[in-house]
Amino acid sequence: MAKPTRIFFVADLHGSAICWRKFINAAKVYRADILLVGGDIAAKTLTPIFSSPSGWTTRVEGVVRSAANDSELERLESSLRDGATVPFRTTSAEWEELRSRRGALDEVFQRRACEETQRWLEWARPRLEGGPTRLLLGLGNDDFTPMEQVIEADPRAELTDLAVLRLDERHELLTLPYSNPTPWATHRELSETEIARRLDEGMAQLEDPSNAVVNAHVPPFGAPLDLAPRLDAALTKVMTPGGDPELVHVGSTAVRAALERHQPLLGLHGHIHESRGTTRFGRTLSVNCGSAYSEGALLGAVVDLGARDVRSAVLTSG
Repeated sequence: MAKPTRIFFVADLHGSAICWRKFINAAKVYRADILLVGGDIAAKTLTPIFSSPSGWTTRVEGVVRSAANDSELERLESSLRDGATVPFRTTSAEWEELRSRRGALDEVFQRRACEETQRWLEWARPRLEGGPTRLLLGLGNDDFTPMEQVIEADPRAELTDLAVLRLDERHELLTLPYSNPTPWATHRELSETEIARRLDEGMAQLEDPSNAVVNAHVPPFGAPLDLAPRLDAALTKVMTPGGDPELVHVGSTAVRAALERHQPLLGLHGHIHESRGTTRFGRTLSVNCGSAYSEGALLGAVVDLGARDVRSAVLTSG
């Protein structure tokens, strides 16, 4: 019997450097053949650190933090990165000027997201060098498309998003690095019609769709994997009479239709952090690994692929 191919899958790291370090170190812990990120690598926030005559200051959750010298500044920036935000050295005057110009802060954030991705890859490279584990990275709806170029340029990482990848001699990987529309109108969203078109085109490129892995950032609609709090017009959670958030299905109807129609071996998903779990669509096992990046906890899934089956799929936390 051939040795299974082991995938360690995570998604929605959202700029948490501590989660990234745990992810890379998991290669040895889980003896993974493949490390796979299923989207949303970039942080959601940019935190300015202002220069002053006495050093540097910033405000985090209402608390002022300061650094008097370069070593303290580096520790402060490291702490911010572990807290899943991007540090940005600036001045009060520059910050106000950026805020006043339409789109200027978005440009800074996109540039810094690419730089942080480069930083993560440089950290990972020596830790994976010489080992057998492949590093496969995909983007999600909160990422920036120029990050593709950063990943493609890295000598160790492989971008999952632009073509079908072969995982081994038996299995291929098809990736959908977008979501359906969200209330936040994020960077990489597609209509359900466009998602269906792209998945059908991708499936047509597979040598054996029945033995493939579909890495769709958004989970399938109407399953336990896509339940999120209902939001009102002000993007505030709607509460039940009992005081709990009211949950609704927010996944993709096109992703579900593709899984049901083509019946690939495995579907890997993220996007909806609260809906960690597994379910089946006929023979297709679908997994949402969930996310707790804001707590510094790495949620993932260890999946063993047999020749024509999923030998095991175990949700992990660490």
